[in-house]
Amino acid sequence: MHTLRFSDEATPTRRGKPKGVAGAEVWLALAGADEPAPPLNTDPRVGEAGYRFLALSSRGNLKADFTSADKGKTAYYALRWVSTRGENGPWSEIASATVAA
Repeated sequence: MHTLRFSDEATPTRRGKPKGVAGAEVWLALAGADEPAPPLNTDPRVGEAGYRFLALSSRGNLKADFTSADKGKTAYYALRWVSTRGENGPWSEIASATVAA
């Protein structure tokens, strides 16, 4: 299991979301240990073929569960804020973590 915590870069010590934001879309890609992260599309209106939608989180944290078949793989996470009007913001930097046993 991975526990993700995220915040607005303008207020990194607060876990609250920016004003006018419903939450953050969290996207996940799993790859072999030596494989690079799939590239992100620069168009914020679309998702990514190499990533799957994990959740919309409004609390600044999320848990991602994995199976034993994922052991040793690298999990790549990409997030983007979604406004209360449903508009997607730009992608975050990609974060990664190894899936443990």
